[in-house]
This record gives sequence, structure tokens and C-alpha cells, in this order.
Amino acid sequence: MDEDWDNLIILDACRYDYFQRLNSIDGTLYKAVSKGKKSWEFLRKNFATGEFHDTVYVTANPFSTDLDEDTFYHIKHLHVDRWDDDIGTVQPAEVVSAAREAHEQYPDKRLIVHFMQPHRPYLGETADELRRRLDLRGYGEHDEGIQIWGAVKQRDVTFREIRDAYTESLEIALEHTEALLDDVPGKSVITADHGEMLGERVFPFTTRVWGHMEGFSTPTLREVPWLVIDADERREITRSDPIQSEKNLDDDEIAERLEALGYAD
Repeated sequence: MDEDWDNLIILDACRYDYFQRLNSIDGTLYKAVSKGKKSWEFLRKNFATGEFHDTVYVTANPFSTDLDEDTFYHIKHLHVDRWDDDIGTVQPAEVVSAAREAHEQYPDKRLIVHFMQPHRPYLGETADELRRRLDLRGYGEHDEGIQIWGAVKQRDVTFREIRDAYTESLEIALEHTEALLDDVPGKSVITADHGEMLGERVFPFTTRVWGHMEGFSTPTLREVPWLVIDADERREITRSDPIQSEKNLDDDEIAERLEALGYAD
């Protein structure tokens, strides 16, 4: 939050190496080290101990409900009213729409926009094909976010398919990010809350690691992009007393949203 930006775009579970290879948005790319290896750790260490009443947080990540309501000037919890029940996530087009609305409504505030992609459940042709091909409920878990790892461990899904699905999900997120940047003036930064393990081995263990919930802290999980996109004109940012956010979901409903994304106890 101490860095210089008007718009901060967060891509959930976006690895630095994949971003470096796939991104075509003009800017200066740095490799940053995240304070968290999973979403709540990132939110807690970056936001939970401060008050940022010059900032609106538009987020598809349900962990936003664990932040105090006075952390930001306003928090827009997109999992409340823009959740896609068919797939179990918030689609990036909905994030873009909500972010545009937030900027129009609060033009004098910094803007944080937190996409859920490329975090699973993945989007794109490969992910759609996997959903058609597999009965994910047969892998012993309630939600697709975890079941996909069971499928790949049983070799019903190949490494290539998982990595293609992740790649396509990131490409979709980047397309929507670029569209959003056309509509929000000022200096922007694109980054991630954490990375993602896609079958790498963690020394000295011999088993492959998937996702980011197995307790490991690896460079792959900590190294994230920090793409700086300069602007000729900057927004004039002001602080104001925070306004109430609408959550409208009980704890069980929020837990179901988190389970759909692979965050299960």
C-alpha cells in the first residue's frame, strides 16, 4: 500500500514465470516477493493492520469478508452478488464491470481490483473439456478446486492439461485486465497475491505439489509479477470516512464459496 499507484490489479494465484511469458500489456516488469503464499495470508499481512480510507477494494475473493469493514473506504464483495454457480467463481467480465462502476462512483479514490483468475476453477477450452470429460465428484472432495488435483494424481488428467488450463485462465484474465485499464485513468500496477504449484517437486520430498494449500513456502508461491504501467495524468486522491459494504451472506454461504475455490479445512 506504500507503493505509488492509482490502480492495483491483483491476479489470484498468478505465477511470475507464466505472467512473464504470457503478458503483452506494456509496462516495466519486476519480480516481487509476496508477503503471503495464500490469499488470506496476503490480505492479512498487507491490509488487515491498516486503514486505507483513500482506497476502494473490488474483489472476487471471498476472504475479503474477513477484513474489518473500516479497512478501506469501501469494499465491494463480488462473491455476494456476481457469483457463477455453474463453475464456482466470479467471472472476470463481472470483475471488470464492477471495477468500472466503482471508479465512476468514486473517481477520487485509489482502486484495488482483485480478479479470481488464474486461480482454479479454471476458465477456457481446456477447463471446459475437463469438466465435460470428468465426473469430478468421484475424487473424494466436495469442490472442483480440490478434485482436479485428485484427478491429476490418479492420472486421469495429464500435467499438460492442467498447465494448459492454468495458462488459458491467465490469458483470459489478462485480456479482461487490459480492457479494464483502458477505462481507469492513472498509474496502474498488475501483481498477484501468490503463485501456484503445478506439479513441481519440493526438495527433499519426492511427491509433486499442486496448488498452494499444502503448507509449503516455495519461490514459485512467493515470486509474483509487479508490472508498472505509467500514466501522463494522475488522479487526485482524497481520504474520506469509510462507507458500509454489503455482505448479505452468512458464514456457511461464505464457506461454500471458499470450498468451491479449493479452500477447504
